[in-house]
Amino acid sequence: MESEKKMLFEQLKSLEEMKVYLMSQINKLGGNDAAIKRTSVYPMAKVKPMIINGYPVFQFSYEGALPLYKESDRDYLAMIRHYYFRATHDSYDFSKIDYQFDKSVIIIAQHFENKIIRDLDNRNRKLIQDAIRHTGLIGDDSWWRVWNFDIGFLDPRGNHVQVFVVSQENFEGFMTYLKEEHFHLAKIPESTLQEEIFKEYRAEVKREKKEKESKEKERLVRSSNTKPEYFWS
Repeated sequence: MESEKKMLFEQLKSLEEMKVYLMSQINKLGGNDAAIKRTSVYPMAKVKPMIINGYPVFQFSYEGALPLYKESDRDYLAMIRHYYFRATHDSYDFSKIDYQFDKSVIIIAQHFENKIIRDLDNRNRKLIQDAIRHTGLIGDDSWWRVWNFDIGFLDPRGNHVQVFVVSQENFEGFMTYLKEEHFHLAKIPESTLQEEIFKEYRAEVKREKKEKESKEKERLVRSSNTKPEYFWS
């Protein structure tokens, strides 16, 4: 069981490393139209300031489910942290926003495409909160100024994360609104985008496999051609 778990985490890490590589290639080709400046991540978050029933709400939409949290792997966590930070900051010009929430609530709504058992208590959500704090929308994130709320929704359109920032005084009213309108509020990333990323990843894995097999064949040929007297001299 432990060996299988370790293998799966290594595969997950390889996926994140491949995603970083693909992000850099897409940006080199100028394919990241959603970014407001040159960035190192892809895809970007979708950011939308809104007025709901007369009060301000900020929405951040992220592709896919939150990655698994693995505290012992610092390299993996650094990649995840870098992605959410840049995807948040480089997708919108926050200097145009002349507003800061005094006492706020960060609502993380995780949307899942099926009812497979998952835990909403994913500590990677703290990386999103840190990224939002650096936008200037909230001040320090001490416990009495920033509350956190997690909620999950079923969405057959795919996995995605919708994050809302609202004032504490409007939290109750917004939650009533969110429960009724979450399906329409969600900004769903293009399904083809994720498929293209994994298509490129699978192609890269095949290329690496062929290269490894080719090198192994060459090594065996060289080994078989070695003369015994030279080998043992």
